[in-house]
Amino acid sequence: MKYFFAIFSCVIVFTACKQKEHAKLTFDKRYIESTNHWTSLYTNQDSTYRYGYIYMDPKLGLAVHSEGTYKVKDNVFVPTKTPAGALQNIHLEYSNTRVAWIPESRFDELQIKARPRWLDSMKIDSTSPAYLQKWAFTYNEWHENAKALIYLDRIKKIAPDFPGLDYEYAFYYEATHQYDKAEALLRQSLAARPTDFGLYKALIHEEVFSNQMDKAEQNYQAALPYCTTEQKAELSYNICLIYYNQKNKPKFAQWAAEAKKWVAPGSQQAINLSHLMDTPIN
Repeated sequence: MKYFFAIFSCVIVFTACKQKEHAKLTFDKRYIESTNHWTSLYTNQDSTYRYGYIYMDPKLGLAVHSEGTYKVKDNVFVPTKTPAGALQNIHLEYSNTRVAWIPESRFDELQIKARPRWLDSMKIDSTSPAYLQKWAFTYNEWHENAKALIYLDRIKKIAPDFPGLDYEYAFYYEATHQYDKAEALLRQSLAARPTDFGLYKALIHEEVFSNQMDKAEQNYQAALPYCTTEQKAELSYNICLIYYNQKNKPKFAQWAAEAKKWVAPGSQQAINLSHLMDTPIN
């Protein structure tokens, strides 16, 4: 009899270990590599996991369709579905968060399909320049610039004048330290669209990033006729902040005065600027 109980106890321990092993997911995937996957995210709330489907949304960019939460009970995924009216598609910004891919063996437990029905209803045109640009922008944003270039080149072949393509190419050049190419492209675009504030903003950002502050100041002056008050505040505040970080007292004082002319009273920019002006540069 004692041998029976010994064997039975071993079976229980072995089964429990296998269940624990089988239920365990590996949280080692980034959002950007999880498109078209059902994913799980640990919430730190009483062994509760959030799950959803990551996809490229034509409007939002990289997004997750949040389906609800689940817990693991006796090696079974027990879901708590979000009510249909409260379902959310959430844009995913750059993050180091890691998620787990949910294996197909768990789909029935979570009451999900490999390809969600709602995804078919969106009728996404994955070959359109706008959709391809979402991919390019996302890969640039997530510092996977080589992949961004693949999509940029695809857009260039089918729609070389597509709006925003020059911005993304400039972003790619800047991220890969090809500053001369970024500047040349933006200046070429400005020659064709001399009133485009976005181009001035991108050019000034590239020049600040490559520490060409004299050029940045010149382009700030050139951009002023095409800027709203809010845009003037944004550009002048950014230049001011660079000089503060560089500990350049004379230039900081000059640009703090310039920014102060444009920032909205009581805004976060105004609060930050006041704090900088009250904090001595050592």
